[in-house]
Amino acid sequence: MDVISFQTGFTLMFFLAFMTMVIWVFWPTRKSRYDDAAQLPFDADRSDSVGEPQRHE
Repeated sequence: MDVISFQTGFTLMFFLAFMTMVIWVFWPTRKSRYDDAAQLPFDADRSDSVGEPQRHE
């Protein structure tokens, strides 16, 4: 086994891993989970403004 075939195999392995991750993330049933996660920073801002005013010194 020479270096070229090893590098080719390694590249194919990482490409398949990358494509698997892309399919996992963009699978339609996961959309609601990622939409909820995208709103987390805004929810934290709303909960901070409900309590006492923040003091910045």
